[in-house]
Amino acid sequence: MTETDSTKRPLKMPERFLPQLEKYRVYQMMKDMVRDIIIHLPKDHLKQMKIFATRHMHTSEASRIIMLIEPGLELDHPCTVREARCLQQDGVLPTVTLVLMRTPGPATQAVSNHTERRNFFQQDFEGLKFVYKATLKEVHLDPEDDTELLTMKCFNAVRAHNAGHQGPKQGMYAIGAPGVFRVLLIGPRGSGRSSQAKALAKHFGLVFLHYDAVFDEAAVKDDEVGQKIRKFGTNMSIRSEVIRKRLLQKDCLDHGWVMTGYPTNGNDFENLESMPTPPNRVIFINSNLETCRKRTQDQGYDWCTGKTVPMGSGPRVIRHPDHDELRREYEWDVYFTESLAELRAAAGLSAVEIDGTESFDTVQTKVQAAVMSTPHCDIEFCTALRNVCAD
Repeated sequence: MTETDSTKRPLKMPERFLPQLEKYRVYQMMKDMVRDIIIHLPKDHLKQMKIFATRHMHTSEASRIIMLIEPGLELDHPCTVREARCLQQDGVLPTVTLVLMRTPGPATQAVSNHTERRNFFQQDFEGLKFVYKATLKEVHLDPEDDTELLTMKCFNAVRAHNAGHQGPKQGMYAIGAPGVFRVLLIGPRGSGRSSQAKALAKHFGLVFLHYDAVFDEAAVKDDEVGQKIRKFGTNMSIRSEVIRKRLLQKDCLDHGWVMTGYPTNGNDFENLESMPTPPNRVIFINSNLETCRKRTQDQGYDWCTGKTVPMGSGPRVIRHPDHDELRREYEWDVYFTESLAELRAAAGLSAVEIDGTESFDTVQTKVQAAVMSTPHCDIEFCTALRNVCAD
């Protein structure tokens, strides 16, 4: 084993390794390993590291199982779609989701090309299957199955899932992914995107990034990017370089991030997707033009503390310098006529859209649920889920 003196030669992690390290949570494992060595102070550090890695390999992914019961079976139905979203929001995430259902019978001749009408419980059951799509395993039951055989079928399904074996319509296999949340909040000025992002960052311990602040910070630094900004101004390439450099910093890699203000068009989104750590959650906060206007008009700026406060709340409150009327109208015109369509097309079916005109707490709850939930599309066929009644 070759020894390396990191004080003489600076070590830098190649960017192509970052997604793999993040997916399998290698950073977190190394932190725990160092903590274990400091606490136990072993004589043979290499041996202690090998023991820890072996123990981590067997204990890092403990089985957490949720069972969904098909309507009509003589078993308790676990929860509704609303309850499932609340569980995900609180961090109750299974490694395996078992769907107990009757063995499908032979296909019959369809009377029409339309999907057969479903009752309320059947729709809700389909919604539950979609909520836990990423960890789904179907267990087919027969009327003559006893308790022992039912237990064996469930055990085999869990073992097959842990081994990575997948059957038709049985989701996808992911190991510890995502290791951290990388959330992109997109919305017009006045939609509440920044306030929602700050609350989300506080709830999940993420790094809050606003493009304007990141750009201003990069512009004053005495490095290559800062010199480019001061010499050439801003363009699409420089904006992408600024964001790329910020996302590769240690705090974003370790804790994840939530970003607003970038991207502003389809090209920006493609540049963001091509970075080593692209977003794994894209959320649109939709708000109409009238609501955005009213919110920005009611928003003031305390020139002493620098905080955003309601207009008329004190003698030091003035109109926010970023809320110039001509600038606001131009930004809204570009966003609603061009940028929104480009960003929706670039984000694809995995993006989640939330009504931003509701109360702050309601929107924040939906944003948190969207972050914790699985992608809102049929992964197998790359289409939106249909004929499902869900929140």
